[in-house]
Amino acid sequence: MEFDDLKLILVPTDFSEASTVALSTAVSLAKTFHAAIEVLHVDLDSALVLPPPGDAISLPIAVEGALARAAEKLKRIVAEVGGNNLACTGASESGRTYGAIVEHAARIGAGLIVMGSHGRHGLRHLLLGSIAEKVVRDAPCAVLVVPALPRT
Repeated sequence: MEFDDLKLILVPTDFSEASTVALSTAVSLAKTFHAAIEVLHVDLDSALVLPPPGDAISLPIAVEGALARAAEKLKRIVAEVGGNNLACTGASESGRTYGAIVEHAARIGAGLIVMGSHGRHGLRHLLLGSIAEKVVRDAPCAVLVVPALPRT
């Protein structure tokens, strides 16, 4: 990877502490390399969460509220990053998180993905998998995985 050619950094977020640490790292890199940032939030497709038939009445209302809250959080993050004199955009996708991140990175021509890691291990890692691992394996560009800050 040639950092001189770094123009766009993709930062996936789930609005967690790990994502906040990754975004801070991406901002530092963007300032150093004069790159733009795109913050991506992936909404898990409700069809992937609930088995059919699901709750046809309450589910759309709950999902609609969650999507609205996520959109507002994303808007605030983009404004905050933009306040650092950096070009920053936000995007939302739906689907499986790691696949949406990889596809989005390819579509926008990201030169680097900077993402947080929750640091799950053991049974939680086995059950939940590691989105970061899957992104590293399939990404069309370099990936920097930033660990969450240790708790004190």
